[in-house]
Amino acid sequence: MSEEEIPVAEGAAPVREPKIIKRYTNRKLYDTVESRYVTLDEIAEMIKAGQEVKVLDNRSKEDLTSVTLAQIIFEEEKKTSKMSLRMLRDLIRHGGERAQAFVEERVEAARAAAGEKVATLITKGAQTGDKAKELVAASQEAVAQFQKRVDDRVRTAIEGFQNVPELKKEIQTLQDRIVELEKRLQELQDKEKE
Repeated sequence: MSEEEIPVAEGAAPVREPKIIKRYTNRKLYDTVESRYVTLDEIAEMIKAGQEVKVLDNRSKEDLTSVTLAQIIFEEEKKTSKMSLRMLRDLIRHGGERAQAFVEERVEAARAAAGEKVATLITKGAQTGDKAKELVAASQEAVAQFQKRVDDRVRTAIEGFQNVPELKKEIQTLQDRIVELEKRLQELQDKEKE
């Protein structure tokens, strides 16, 4: 079985079949696509690269994906300690509910901030010439593309929760881009006043 694209309706994004990883009784993990044993770190890299992965018990065919992803998060946390103690305690107390709420809060805050910044840019763009309007249109397109990426990341984060640092990084990237667009817009306004 390979990671092939499944045909879908015209205009829709292709859906990828998940890569099947078999877990044997000796706890070894076997990549059925590449026909080789893999480590938890390699599975984490696959997921970070955007691959869909499904882990199945070789004997019972039970889906062990969530257990394996939790194990990957545990191993990553042992190495880097990225999550606060409060976050870890909340995760234990409330399970996936807290993780999902955390991600949704971050996404909603990013959407609100991006929406306010775009609205401000649109208002300023109406007061300036065609160059400023083009800049605003470009920022709107960037926000729309970012929104799509955020939505995809939220789905992935809720399923695996390992992408929260990447989501923070993308949010920061968007905020940096908005600050840069505001600077460029201000420069255009200053030039028009001269």
